[in-house]
Amino acid sequence: MSHNETLVCPNCGFHATGNYCSQCGQETHLHKETFWGLVTHFIGHYFHYDSKFWQTMKALWFSPGKLTVAYWNKQRMRYISPVSLYIFISAVYFLLALSMPSKRTLVDFKENKTGKDTVAEAQTKTNSLTVATGSKFDQYVTSKFRKIEERHGDYNDFLNETITHNLPKIFFFMIPVMALILKLLFIRRKTTFFVDHAIFALHYHSFWFSLFLIENFPFSKGLQGTLYAISFFIAGYYMVRAIHNVYGAKWGRAILNTFVLGISYAILLGVIMLIYALLVVMSV
Repeated sequence: MSHNETLVCPNCGFHATGNYCSQCGQETHLHKETFWGLVTHFIGHYFHYDSKFWQTMKALWFSPGKLTVAYWNKQRMRYISPVSLYIFISAVYFLLALSMPSKRTLVDFKENKTGKDTVAEAQTKTNSLTVATGSKFDQYVTSKFRKIEERHGDYNDFLNETITHNLPKIFFFMIPVMALILKLLFIRRKTTFFVDHAIFALHYHSFWFSLFLIENFPFSKGLQGTLYAISFFIAGYYMVRAIHNVYGAKWGRAILNTFVLGISYAILLGVIMLIYALLVVMSV
């Protein structure tokens, strides 16, 4: 055909010229696919994605902040998008975590900080048939815990299982929370917007989940504790490097920001998990 010949794109109906539609990007000349052509097409796409995936993982693991800087600089074709990367890695992490026996208690309602029984536990022991005398809130919580035990068995196990199955949603909610903390830490950076901090948070959460995959494997208790401690050290070191590389912070400030970010994040995560647990109790 001539260079200026106009064709109708079979995909979107746009009047295109050349070999590709400028509207949707599909080829304008498509012939009946042969089986061998289908196979080679699949192999080409697979190795293209495979190459892109490993290139992304290499940058994520060994160049803290590189993916974020590339995305900020609009270099978005060489790496997997931040959202797709996070969804893939977090899905692998949580699928593996849910397939393994539970080895931890996320929220402990059995004992308070003094080691004494909770209000619900003490009142249940005192009188299993009637609501014990006390504040209205105590009575309300007691009745809710009793309903949980009647329907689901041990309320502590039920709440931990419920929270565990909803951790993907909780951690996805924590991404804008981390972005907000970063926004406050770098509030003087007028050229960096909330969405930019969210991209950083997505990449860091992706690294975090890929790093802590080890906690789901059946190592011995001593070895797992050692690996867990080493992983936390690596995660902190990675954050310092990432803040230094992405935000241009000096090493001292990068360490301080990492400390503030880590403490703030942990506190807010604990509060959110506790609020979620209370919402679960109230919804029974």
